Amino acid sequence: MNLRRSIHLFLTSLPRAIHRRGFGIQSPWAYELIRDVLFEPLHYYAYKEQELNAPLERQIFRIRNHYKGHPIILIDEKGEAAAQHYEDAVQNITPDAVLIMEHIHDENADLWTHIVNDPRAIITFDMRKRGMVVFDPQRIKQNYLL
Repeated sequence: MNLRRSIHLFLTSLPRAIHRRGFGIQSPWAYELIRDVLFEPLHYYAYKEQELNAPLERQIFRIRNHYKGHPIILIDEKGEAAAQHYEDAVQNITPDAVLIMEHIHDENADLWTHIVNDPRAIITFDMRKRGMVVFDPQRIKQNYLL
């Protein structure tokens, strides 16, 4: 890893470190979601039963468990396929839907920037490798870097 890349990673990690565990987040709803769902450190009841070993698999399970009964859209494609999947998904999106996107700072970086600026995507959570979008129009538009 070269020096420029190391400096870039360090400088982008500073703003994330503040909000990583929910500190500095004013919204009680977002704070609870970050602390108790996205970055829950404790062991869930069904990890062993469903053979969820990777932290990212466990996070998806916690999100699905938290939003049970809500439509959850998972986009794990890359590039144009991901962009097409997103556009197809948001055509008839409901306010209680949640979208989870993978590879937001690699192959889908431009698409993630488009989603953050999209007026239909009300709240976005940038979790470095994965992004989560909430479409509830009753909330104030905001982007969280976690």
